[in-house]
Amino acid sequence: MGGKHAQLLAGIPGVDEVLVVDALADRATAVAGGIGGRAVTHDEALDGAGAIVVATPAELHAATVTAAVERRIPVLCEKPLTEDLATSAALVDLVEATGAHVEVGFHRRHDPGYVAGRRQVVDGSVGRIHLLRLTAFDPLVTPRAATEWTPNEAAPLFLHSSIHDFDFVRWMSGQEVIEVSVDGSRRDEARPDDPRGLETAVVTMRLSEGTLAVLGATWLHPAGYDNRAELIAEHAHLTMGLSPRTPAAHADWDGASGEPWPGYLARFEAAYRAELVAFLAAARGEQPPASRARDGLEALRIAVAATIAYRERRPVRVAEV
Repeated sequence: MGGKHAQLLAGIPGVDEVLVVDALADRATAVAGGIGGRAVTHDEALDGAGAIVVATPAELHAATVTAAVERRIPVLCEKPLTEDLATSAALVDLVEATGAHVEVGFHRRHDPGYVAGRRQVVDGSVGRIHLLRLTAFDPLVTPRAATEWTPNEAAPLFLHSSIHDFDFVRWMSGQEVIEVSVDGSRRDEARPDDPRGLETAVVTMRLSEGTLAVLGATWLHPAGYDNRAELIAEHAHLTMGLSPRTPAAHADWDGASGEPWPGYLARFEAAYRAELVAFLAAARGEQPPASRARDGLEALRIAVAATIAYRERRPVRVAEV
């Protein structure tokens, strides 16, 4: 992810230089060399950067974001904001108390199709939203035992993948998620006891104005990457993200989709570029931030509520979290 951000930043007008930091110096040098950037240390980046993109593992986010906030450097931090609720809440408190510029890498807010759909929600042309249906299918992954994941309040599927969908529901609808219900499975277990074992899940969300949202998520899609949304509203039925590259065979007629999306980097490259352009414009004071640190906290709260709902087999109100 950091490599993709570096590549895209190097091609954006107004970016004078890309400084690359990695725990492995050789990797930083290789990435920097490939884009005409410069490999530096963490402290050198903080001392020399005009804006910072954080794409480290989640447990390292808080330290770098805090250091940037203390230096008044605008930050775009990849999701999740941090690895747990307590750390995220403390970081949000710091950001809001200081008025710092911290955005979260919810790139779907910049996808052209999703932006077009959101525009129709905002202008009121679709009317009241009845149903949001989200598809989030990642390519088939190598099996991973639940015990290989670090214990966390949120199931890995929700923390590392569905957190995008939880933010998307809030952003697209303009509503808050107030209650979630969940069921799930894995390839070799109908219903694992440990939420860390989830590979497939269905999450039903009730929103603050009565809208329902349903997410189907899996890490077991056999043909490629599929991410899209469908909105049923008073005056419109919108599909977003459906394309000739959506990986599917068609049972109703001969044929299949074209070359399938191999993964999220290809599917959302335009969104990642637009996200960075918007972030830099906001850092220069030319427009408002596309997201805020609190959006990261709220998405994580939904992920934790979903995990509780799965484990306890009951609807969970997000206010409990």
